[in-house]
Amino acid sequence: MQERGDDYSYRLLSFLINRLHDPTATLKMLKEGKWVLKSNGKKWFVKRYTSQLRFMQQERLTQSLLHDNFLHVLPLHPIHQRELLLFEGSPIGITTWLDTSDPISYENSKDREDALHVLKKFHFITSKIKGKWIEEIPSHHWMKKWKKRLQQFEFNIPYLQAFIQPYYLYSYLEWGRWSLKELKSIESNHSTECITHGDVAHHNFLRGKNGRVYIIDFDLMSRSSPLTDDLQYCNRILPYLDWSLSDIKKIEAFRPYQDNLLFFLGLMYPTDIFREWNRFMREDELYKQRVFPYLVNLTLHQFPQRMQFIQELHQQVKRIHSQL
Repeated sequence: MQERGDDYSYRLLSFLINRLHDPTATLKMLKEGKWVLKSNGKKWFVKRYTSQLRFMQQERLTQSLLHDNFLHVLPLHPIHQRELLLFEGSPIGITTWLDTSDPISYENSKDREDALHVLKKFHFITSKIKGKWIEEIPSHHWMKKWKKRLQQFEFNIPYLQAFIQPYYLYSYLEWGRWSLKELKSIESNHSTECITHGDVAHHNFLRGKNGRVYIIDFDLMSRSSPLTDDLQYCNRILPYLDWSLSDIKKIEAFRPYQDNLLFFLGLMYPTDIFREWNRFMREDELYKQRVFPYLVNLTLHQFPQRMQFIQELHQQVKRIHSQL
């Protein structure tokens, strides 16, 4: 094994050699808690999970999806059919390794379309899955999360004014407040509930060399409306669409939202601004230096397009209100 001085990885390798009955196995750390394993002539992805429940839910989800012919997830190692791999108190998951082509980028229209197609298929399949284990998946209280994120951003504003003029910071804060206030005033019960992914960033979609797109990393999965993933997906791709509401409305998967107040109000909430600046405050100086140019572009350079986007959303909200 290549890591020198990494005692944990050495011990984990010994554990896997014993469990897999393969004395020639090798293990290489990719990042904290993730490794690539070579065993019996195959490559595998190894991940340490935070709890048995979290791993077992993801294992059950993967099995259910594959059983329903959803071939956009990666199968687990056969050993998981026989035993739970517990190493030093943490569950270890071993997943099929995927040889990928170019990384998925939301700047690329085909990548956006293919990722969304897989996501909507995932929502459809998981809305049909039955079983007691699903009841143990947490419900997603997105409004509560958004409120907390906004409050943290507001708390950080005095510090952020050293980097960004107050006008911009308070504009985003006001958009977030108005969005939350309006969202709270409407009935938000959903007839459709499924398992949502929770983090539809581009890096959680992989394109295999076979051309198929796979969805990975279900650590943040929850029971919710597909809307919560869809809003997050829109927020992720909008910077590459120049914050064009008309482009969002042209996407076939979002046509059911044409008269949905929750959708347009949810798009108003600047979740990316709050998320990224809150993280900026938490991280070290090296991280701050690395992401600062990106945050300036996100916050300042895209502001005029976002202002136009907010105005168009207000028009949509007025239109829907007038029909009620």
